Amino acid sequence: MLLVAGGQLDPNIGALLRRCLQRRESFKELLVGPQLRPRIHLDIERQTLTLDGILLSPTSCFIRHDVFLHEATRSAHDSAASLNWYFTVRGYVLSSPAMRLLNRRSYSSENNKIENLLLARRCGLPIPPTIITNDLDSFNESDEDLIQKPVAGGSLTTTLRDHVQSRDQVAAEFPRFIQRRLLRPEVRIYQVGDALFGYELSSQALDYRSAQDVTIQPCAVHAEVVEPLQRLATMLGLDFSASDFMRDETGQLYFLEINTQPMFAAFDRVSDGRLCDAILDHLTKRGDEIDAQL
Repeated sequence: MLLVAGGQLDPNIGALLRRCLQRRESFKELLVGPQLRPRIHLDIERQTLTLDGILLSPTSCFIRHDVFLHEATRSAHDSAASLNWYFTVRGYVLSSPAMRLLNRRSYSSENNKIENLLLARRCGLPIPPTIITNDLDSFNESDEDLIQKPVAGGSLTTTLRDHVQSRDQVAAEFPRFIQRRLLRPEVRIYQVGDALFGYELSSQALDYRSAQDVTIQPCAVHAEVVEPLQRLATMLGLDFSASDFMRDETGQLYFLEINTQPMFAAFDRVSDGRLCDAILDHLTKRGDEIDAQL
């Protein structure tokens, strides 16, 4: 039985649950949201999980840390609640070695964007020229081709000029990636086990998340990135990820980052459920088959 745990408002959880129903998978959902507050009882000594009075014995789990509840309510309590639910279920699953879980080997590792860039280059993936600094005044502010994004993520990518003109405190500036602006369409490649799925994202915005103005369509995975990307995923202990690429004027494809808990609902929708199918296929395999792939 598959346990699907996450947020009631998370469209990715919703997409996976709908696919479970269509495939008639054996599953149980653990959803937290405005109308859903399940009762959980995890007995550490007996290593048993009870949900709403029902004893569960899942053989696999798909879990996402929910950010959508806090986005809807702006409640600090809801933000803390989502994190504590996530840590509770994740702790239970990680302590059960026989239970199948995406990215089990990487849960104790930090997903560091700087390290990932350097590892990607070591694996044979071209990366764009990159400076990391908080000394933004050392750059030509009028250069519209320079973009910035925080080292740890958490906010949108903007032009360096727009960021400098809108910031409040120069002294409080923290380290950011500084790179040359690359060209659309952006390429995103999902990895589920050994399978890779390519998509192109077309948008007029520098960061399509700023206006939700994006067209997504499936595309072939570029042959030159297949082996290096699989090496990178193996090095990071990942069996589920999404990597982002963009091109320069010459057509050179550059690796930008790898996401270890990517959103996938919109990409799954334009490819007739292929991503959800791959996730469910991977999680419902026998344990020895998964071990052979890691």
